Amino acid sequence: MATPPSVGYEMKRKGYSKVSLGDVAKAAGLSKTSAACALKNLPGVSKETRRRVRHIAKRLNYFPDPRLTSRMAGIRHTAAKDLLPVIWLNSNREKNAWQKYKFLSPYLEGARERCLQLGYKIEEIWARDPEFSMRRIARIIENQGIEGIIITDPARHVRLHWERLAGVSIGGGLLVPHLHQVTTDVAFNLTQTFKALKRMGRRRIGLCMTEQADSFSHHDVRAVTLYFNSTIPKAHRMEPLFTPYTMKPEMDTSVVAAWIKRQKPDAIIGLSSRLIEWVEAAGLRVPQDVAVAHLAIEDDVLDWAGIYANKREMGRLAADKLISLITSRQFGIPAIASTTLVPGIWSPGRTVLS
Repeated sequence: MATPPSVGYEMKRKGYSKVSLGDVAKAAGLSKTSAACALKNLPGVSKETRRRVRHIAKRLNYFPDPRLTSRMAGIRHTAAKDLLPVIWLNSNREKNAWQKYKFLSPYLEGARERCLQLGYKIEEIWARDPEFSMRRIARIIENQGIEGIIITDPARHVRLHWERLAGVSIGGGLLVPHLHQVTTDVAFNLTQTFKALKRMGRRRIGLCMTEQADSFSHHDVRAVTLYFNSTIPKAHRMEPLFTPYTMKPEMDTSVVAAWIKRQKPDAIIGLSSRLIEWVEAAGLRVPQDVAVAHLAIEDDVLDWAGIYANKREMGRLAADKLISLITSRQFGIPAIASTTLVPGIWSPGRTVLS
């Protein structure tokens, strides 16, 4: 019986024998330092040289040593002066939204914490700054040699020089380009909430959310609500309310209060911190008349009943994914983008009678 080839033989046969950075530099006619800078897309190396060196590295099957990458990450972690920048692209209408609002800040806090652990630092850019076009932002990122960006909701289209950049989106809003993303598991969380309220004896469970929230979930919100209604008696089914994102506060109150009076729910699920206000505007009490469950209770409505959505973990996972792409030199728009869904945890609170 023939002896199977060894693993080492098989790797050599397939062209996986170890190629060093020095081999790439020699083939390109450059020093090792210049070749390394070209592979890392660092400033000081022409675009043509970077393209040529990457082509040579691919032809020779060169890959960075993961052990060296790991050691360098440890070195960056211990030396604050060597922290490498990545961008947090704030696409909110307000410049300081991620610091100002408690329902947003956990994402940034989690990402910043994880970046610091891995030797990176977050630098925020406001995408809606009137002094900064997207073209200028792209030029700043390129000129500073920044290799990674986290894109936040509600950005829908972001045009940058992706061939030299790794990107991850947080939330489900980004349409173009199709990047790796980290987002909440809306279907799981909403299903949990419907079931929890039903177990507590609530029968007419209504949903009140914005059209934007449903769109960002790729209509998982509508799908889960439709499925839940199909499992209960017709007399208990509620018509969900989806409000335009651009409505003014006084319009919100009148529209939601009218919906409550018309539908007569005994429980409402939503994402707004104004849910109690709307119930009271309809002349009812929370939780005596109407229970309220929020789908993301940290940190502004932490004492409510609802889903603890693990927002800080989403920020940490987005940073993990981005830095993994950077260290493995996986730049550009991925051929197949992955989505990491983060499930939440049901938590009782003052807005639901147990």
